[in-house]
Amino acid sequence: MKCTNCGAELQEGTLFCSECGTKVILPESQTFAANNFAQSGVQDNFQNNFGQPAGGQGASFDNIYAGVPDPAATPAGGGKKKGGIKKILIPIIILIILAAAAVGGVLFYLNSRPIEVELKDYVKVSFEGYDTLGTATVEFDTKKFKSDYEDKIKYHGKDKDMKDKNAKKLIAEYLESVSLDKTEKLSNGDKVTVKFKHDADELLEDLNIKTTTDGITFEVKGLEAVPTFDPFEGLEITYSGTAPDAYASLDYSNVTNEYYKDYDYSFNYDYDTLQDLDNGDVITITIKYDDTQSDEEYIANFIQTYGAMPTAVSKDFTVEGLPVAITKADQIDDNILGQIQDYIEDQELVFTSDDIGTGLTDDGEVTLGNVEYYGMYVGEPKEDSYYDFRAYVTYKITLAYGKEEYSYYYVVEIDGLVLDGDGNLMTDKIDYSTYNYDYLSHNFKDGYRVYGMYGYEATSDLEDDVSYYSSYFNFKWVLAGETKSGSSSSSGSDDSTTGTSEEGTEEDTTEETTEEEATEEESTEEEAEEESKEDE
Repeated sequence: MKCTNCGAELQEGTLFCSECGTKVILPESQTFAANNFAQSGVQDNFQNNFGQPAGGQGASFDNIYAGVPDPAATPAGGGKKKGGIKKILIPIIILIILAAAAVGGVLFYLNSRPIEVELKDYVKVSFEGYDTLGTATVEFDTKKFKSDYEDKIKYHGKDKDMKDKNAKKLIAEYLESVSLDKTEKLSNGDKVTVKFKHDADELLEDLNIKTTTDGITFEVKGLEAVPTFDPFEGLEITYSGTAPDAYASLDYSNVTNEYYKDYDYSFNYDYDTLQDLDNGDVITITIKYDDTQSDEEYIANFIQTYGAMPTAVSKDFTVEGLPVAITKADQIDDNILGQIQDYIEDQELVFTSDDIGTGLTDDGEVTLGNVEYYGMYVGEPKEDSYYDFRAYVTYKITLAYGKEEYSYYYVVEIDGLVLDGDGNLMTDKIDYSTYNYDYLSHNFKDGYRVYGMYGYEATSDLEDDVSYYSSYFNFKWVLAGETKSGSSSSSGSDDSTTGTSEEGTEEDTTEETTEEEATEEESTEEEAEEESKEDE
């Protein structure tokens, strides 16, 4: 390329001719780049190296071209206008400003955005001890956290006293104070939750830390398994006596675990709970010797001392299956009454229906006409009485002599009536006697006399005999048919009982009157027959 003024050869990129100093006119394709370079690069370079023009010289860089012809500025054949370059520079400058602002905004965001922290990575929870009795401790790893975030931690809150705190003190204040929701009596598999002194909102507001303080949990693991044993295995309770006055004793002979054999524990109980027992009572046996110590404390101490855990500290034993002493008439129902009657018959203490018609005298003139159960005259022990329940089981015996009959009452006294666990009569406990103090005899109408019967001609005679014990018993009649079929029966009120007794007495009187009338009629008939024979 040559200079347009003097024709000298110009090197590519030259702006002024080295021979004449004329400004080099560039082709159109290079005009924008050259002008841009001239207006920005050269001007900036000049100003950076030489400073601004002196006062009074103007501030425009264009002044250096004063007096120099500018061929490009002269219109020639549709050339460009003089202000075209400036119009191009304005958008470029705006873009540069916007780019600088964007870069500044990015840098500001990077410097002000919250610090995202996973606090769980800096929390350490430790477990130790035995399964079910484990303990937990927690600590915050301050050293690691400082290494990762100390240069980023600053106070952003409103507390003026905190603004001068360095990162170390801020970490200590906000993060080191941690705790657990549960620290004792832990078992493998349990969950414990970490609690921070300051919640996530406070950490974000004051320290610009974005994190979560909720739901940081750890599973309990690594606790040592403890061998367990049942301290009550083999312990038996034996009972003596009858309810409600039975008593209990402990049988240790089958307790074979090593801890009992080594006297590491013993059985303790309240002695009074072993006395005066009835079915349904509860006896509590414990292996604790100190009532002020809780079960948990005892177990923990046992584990620490012997390395084993008892599965229970106390055990309740419910009294059941005790024989039940009959103390009230209403305990005797139809079933029990039947067993009593069977026992009396099995012991051959009374005539049975099989004996009816059997001769009772040597000549066979007097036979057993009938035997029937009349009832029981019962004695219920009074309070503080040392006597057991008594029952005077009464049968009505009828003797037959031809057409004549004679009746009396035969009594079997029984006590020691006890029911087993199934509600059946324990016959081996029964004591009995034939309670018949009166020696009876009877003359039939023809003078035939029978004697040697023990019993009572009237039930009132029995009542008179046992009245001697009225200070120890409450007596009453339970007549045949008055017992109930259920598990409990009642003889009714005292008034009805008394009425029944009177009714029985009236019956006795009526029978005796009838017998006397029959005897008188028979005597009249015999006298008439004798008179008839004499007339013949």
